[in-house]
Amino acid sequence: SSIRSGLPPAARPPRARARVAPSEVRARAMGCSGTKYATKTREGPPAAVTRSLSAEEQPRVTEEDEAAERAKVKAQQGRARRAGVAAESVDASKIKDYVKPVHPKEDARKQWLLNTIKTNEKVQVLFGHLEGERINDVVDACYTQEIAAGDDIIVQGGEGDKLYIVEEGSVDVFVKRPGVDTSEPRGPKVVTLGSGALFGELALLYNAPRAATVVAASNVKAFVLNAIDFKMLQVQSSQAQYAQYEGWLKEVDILKTLNHYELSRLADILESASFKGSEEIVKQGEAGDKFYILEDGTAAAFISGDDGEKQVLKYESKGSYFGEIALLTEAPRKATVRAGASGCNVVSVSKDDFSAVLGPIADILKKHADQYPQYADFLG
Repeated sequence: SSIRSGLPPAARPPRARARVAPSEVRARAMGCSGTKYATKTREGPPAAVTRSLSAEEQPRVTEEDEAAERAKVKAQQGRARRAGVAAESVDASKIKDYVKPVHPKEDARKQWLLNTIKTNEKVQVLFGHLEGERINDVVDACYTQEIAAGDDIIVQGGEGDKLYIVEEGSVDVFVKRPGVDTSEPRGPKVVTLGSGALFGELALLYNAPRAATVVAASNVKAFVLNAIDFKMLQVQSSQAQYAQYEGWLKEVDILKTLNHYELSRLADILESASFKGSEEIVKQGEAGDKFYILEDGTAAAFISGDDGEKQVLKYESKGSYFGEIALLTEAPRKATVRAGASGCNVVSVSKDDFSAVLGPIADILKKHADQYPQYADFLG
């Protein structure tokens, strides 16, 4: 079969957004699940309207029905729980004591690995939200392993604790499916992967057995990343991003009376978004509902009047903010803000989300009204 990159559909992880909120990254890496660490719960479609049944319309439940239902419940309780995201929880003390591994590489190999991580679609699911020093930490944590032709690299059903990126050579992937008779004990071969291909990534995302057997089709040279390093780097990256967000929030005039706990809660609900060059972020005259902080790139504010549109302000520094009045009022925007020529990334919070977490900002400001004369008109 031809050499190509990627696992068969059955073995592929679900697609994920490139940019992930820091609380979600931290929750995944620490082995948490459920809504406790969710940054925001979006409402689904309205439930269908149903009519209550009268007593006469209610179906009759017999003793046999009840016994059958109890048997179903008992059987369900005996089943193993579905594997959760992140194979192993990370202890807080381990995070504190963790030292980032640095495995030396020649410049050319390091650049090859960095380019692969940045361009491979499957790798983007894992590392797409990382930039700069954080992505270099991942490259440094990868080490080289050489595998002889014919050797098993991973075995279906086995415990997974590493991911592999093929640098040289090729590997064959076999998947054994229940009920399918085959003379090959590993199951039929489903694909051959070549240089630049990644496999074993499910071990980093889910506490589940290996989904396939991968065998070196030739002598193979691969980069390897241990699951524990992946998790530790994810958590540390998330913590660094939190600290950066809190630092930016502290500099916003309207938020300067918030304490550390309030700022950390606000950092937790910030949502990240990307805008293309010259794309509108807010539009003059429209009702304001969000406050924005520039994460990277540039943006500029424009005001339209009788003499046409004029640029009145430029945002070039990380942490620059605009639209904060939207937390106080839904008055029309006084200016249009567009992304710079190369685009930008921003984080934002809506008035509703802010109020849900900390209460109305106007009530907070009223307690310190003497410190905020510039917002007097909005405080009533």
